[in-house]
Parts: sequence; structure tokens; C-alpha cells
Amino acid sequence: MLVSVMGALGLSACHCHKEATKTDVKETPEVNPREEIRLMYGVPTMNFMIRGQVKDADGRPVKDIRVNMLERNMEVKDGELQGDPERVQQWLDGTAVTTDVEGRFEINNSGLPQEEVKLMVRDVDGSENGEYKNQVLEMKVQQSDVDRTNAGGWNQGTFKKEVQVQLENK
Repeated sequence: MLVSVMGALGLSACHCHKEATKTDVKETPEVNPREEIRLMYGVPTMNFMIRGQVKDADGRPVKDIRVNMLERNMEVKDGELQGDPERVQQWLDGTAVTTDVEGRFEINNSGLPQEEVKLMVRDVDGSENGEYKNQVLEMKVQQSDVDRTNAGGWNQGTFKKEVQVQLENK
């Protein structure tokens, strides 16, 4: 019964006693019923392909160095990622790539387009290959670094960069 009363009130609220005049009616253009209407939803994304080589102060390649691409708004202070220590460690372990015997690494990632990309470079194996300070490498995303060959829809293209990292001894 309550639903019926609410329905009647709702319908009566929509009733208008004023007659339409020519100024109230706006003409709309003809719409082709076969014309396709495309709706999209989502979040813009960009692919990131970052290759590089890590070397010591003497220019020799360093193996077993971990490299992470930091996400937007991640903060590093004194060479350490800030935040809940357990979650930080899980993230670092889950997203790191490790340099090979030639000190080379490759990161393939996707995420929100960014104006700046940060790489965190960490020595995690102790003194086995030397002891080095953690460092953050910051790179501006230049339009010339973005390959738009496969861009379309929400995909903004691929940021491609080749970097050289020189470690500092502890």
C-alpha cells in the first residue's frame, strides 16, 4: 500500500499544468538509429620499458643488484622506502628485478601515466659483490621517450628508456 501511495505521489509530482510554448521546445538534430555510440570507462594507463646497466665506481658491471620502479607518491628518505615496514618489504620483494652478471636489468610494467619515473637501486646481498649505497634515479617522462605505436583508448603508449646507473660505495 505504501508503495502505491509513493508511486502516485511521484507521478503527480511530475505532472505539469503549463502548456508548452515554442520557446520551451528545442529542436534536436536527426540521429541516425544505426550510428554506433561508443562508451568507454576506465583509467588511463602507460606501459613502461626501462632497460639499464648498473656499474660500480670503477665502471665494472655489478650483478645481483635489485631495481624497483617506484609507484606514484612513494617516498624515499635516506635511501629507504617509507611506509609500513612489512608492506614495504613485500612490495620491494614482489616488484624487483635483479641485475645479471653484466649488470643489466629490464623492467616491464604498466600503470598510471606519470610525469616522472623513479627507480630505486638497492644492494641486498651484503659484501658478496661489494657494498653500495641505495639510490633513487629520477627520470622525467619526455614526449620523445613515449612510443605511441600501440596507443589507443585508455593506453597512452610505452615509455622507453635506457639508463646507466653508477653505484656509490658505502
